[in-house]
Amino acid sequence: MAAGYLRYPDIRGDLLTFVAGDEVWLAPASGGRAWRLSADDVPVSYPRFSRDGAQVAWTSRRDGNPEVYVADAEGSTANRLTYWGDSQTRVTGWTAAGEVLAVTAAGQPAQKYRRAYAVPADGATPPRLLPFGAVTDVAIEDAGTALLTGSVAGEPAFWKRYRGGRTGRLWTATGTDPLFTRVLTELDGQLASPMIIGGRLFFLSDHEGTGTIYSCALDGSGVRLDPGLTGGGAAPAGDHPGFPGGGPGAAADLGRG
Repeated sequence: MAAGYLRYPDIRGDLLTFVAGDEVWLAPASGGRAWRLSADDVPVSYPRFSRDGAQVAWTSRRDGNPEVYVADAEGSTANRLTYWGDSQTRVTGWTAAGEVLAVTAAGQPAQKYRRAYAVPADGATPPRLLPFGAVTDVAIEDAGTALLTGSVAGEPAFWKRYRGGRTGRLWTATGTDPLFTRVLTELDGQLASPMIIGGRLFFLSDHEGTGTIYSCALDGSGVRLDPGLTGGGAAPAGDHPGFPGGGPGAAADLGRG
């Protein structure tokens, strides 16, 4: 695709996945011809590569409510992994063990009480509830775990410059400090999309006026706007932060050395 409205980028190695025209697409991260991974013509979102890049999981409304689906990156029939029937369901990533990370409010008394699950990709083993309580997003890496709580639901476009009581709150824990501690309390803005790359916490914030990607140490110190990560529409993505508005090649290779 030479041009288009591209959303939800995720990059693993030299391959990019994104959403355009109600389908999941793949393309070389360096640019070039893209090809479809899905062909259902229904709303899809948040495609995420497995750690080894062999599979892609995403959220699809193929059968009504959003559910978790997975397919081989080389192409295969998409397999449905969840049957939650909840409009808040969405994929957030993968675990090192090859499970899909997802959040959902299924079985909860209200949709604001989303919980995190590890969903086995075999389609046979039940999802595993993670011990984090109510969360909006989660990132789990060897270096540590980051949780997002309190955030307003929906896309970042719906909370531009929001400063109310439901602004996102970020919490981190590491192997040496397993107690979750709230970080970045000094930032006066909305927080979203936590991810951990190269031992640093990357996140989306609009505390300086425009939503873009910042990073900090896992204890919240050393907040910085990295070179090249400026402009609206930013979104952490896979092992590179990226920008949906910049096309399929708009990504920055950070935290790798």
